[in-house]
Formats: sequence, structure tokens, C-alpha cells
Amino acid sequence: MECRKEDEQKKLWFRSDRFFNEGGKWYFSTREETVEGPFDSRADAEQELMMYIRDIKARESFGLKPTRKPAQPGRPV
Repeated sequence: MECRKEDEQKKLWFRSDRFFNEGGKWYFSTREETVEGPFDSRADAEQELMMYIRDIKARESFGLKPTRKPAQPGRPV
């Protein structure tokens, strides 16, 4: 598994599903400890996760920290 520079290499990592369904809507959790969503389908959530990761990597390439804030329950991101 690829780790970011600031992630500690010596930790024991476990895989968990970052996608979950609540109330018929789909969400994903991030390493930044946010929950993103709601999305109408798991496929939509997966696509948004790919864009989220792309955005985080782009910010990191410019030396910037992630600025996304946690989603509010029941409110779109």
C-alpha cells in the first residue's frame, strides 16, 4: 500500500471499506477524517473519491495542505 510522506511507515495498517450506505445514500470517508457525500449510488461515490484523491494530490504537489472540511450530515458537499 502506498503511503504519503507524512504517514508513518511502521504503523500496522488495516483495510476497511471507505464507502457506506446510510438512508439510501452513499458516502465515503477520507484519511483526513472527513465524510463526503451524500451520493445517489456507490458508483457516484467511487467517482467522487477518485476526484477527491486527484485534488488532494494536486494540492500536495504545490506544497499545500488539504483544506476540505467535514461534510454536514444531510447536506450535500
